[in-house]
Amino acid sequence: MASRQAKPQRLINGRFPSVPFWMRALALTFISLSLLVAAGVLRSRGAMMHEPRVHFVQDMDNQVKLKTQHKTDVFADGRASRPQVPGTVAMGQLNADDHLFRGFTATWNVQQNKYDSTFLDGIPVKVDEALLKRGQLRFNTYCMPCHGYTGQGVGPVAARADKLQRDGVAGMLWTAPSNLTDELRRGRPDGHIYNTIVNGIRNMGPYGASIQNPTDRWAIVAYVRALQVSAPVAKPAAATPQAAVN
Repeated sequence: MASRQAKPQRLINGRFPSVPFWMRALALTFISLSLLVAAGVLRSRGAMMHEPRVHFVQDMDNQVKLKTQHKTDVFADGRASRPQVPGTVAMGQLNADDHLFRGFTATWNVQQNKYDSTFLDGIPVKVDEALLKRGQLRFNTYCMPCHGYTGQGVGPVAARADKLQRDGVAGMLWTAPSNLTDELRRGRPDGHIYNTIVNGIRNMGPYGASIQNPTDRWAIVAYVRALQVSAPVAKPAAATPQAAVN
């Protein structure tokens, strides 16, 4: 049986016949639609939408939950974010030792409708050479710029502020830092100094957020006491004799 031979395609003016117009139009339309679909998919992956995207597979990026600052009908106030329950304490943050974590005790005064606070004396951690070196490091980091290395209120910030005041810089208001070695600070309880470090006092801002470790705070207190011991005690001024009454 003789095999069937394919007839050679007939050339027109030396060229193969062109593709019909409807086929070219159909192919161009198909390619354009494919590009539009691809562009839409890419845009939807990075665009913000009010409605959730279609998820054929419910993976972790599409969870059924209430998000922060969203509203909800579940609670009476309409807020998805719930306030903390009063009186709760996070795990590991009970901090029940008032002496160690606060430096004072507070009891409620029913008659005066306020708390009566009492600063505690004594340092509730072991005071040794390592603690004093740690206190020196923390003191020189946070306290020295105003109080100076000796604690007598002559740090570089204070010196610069005094100079600006002497030069008459407009709007320059400055309160000199305290001398931590004077009689007033020597007589304050250790808990008072600790509380000053944590919460500040008068024009001095709080450092509790910067020095979060209670041991570091007490280390500074111990180092301040060491500065007071090494500093000379200022002698009281001699009393001026009163004039004799004629």
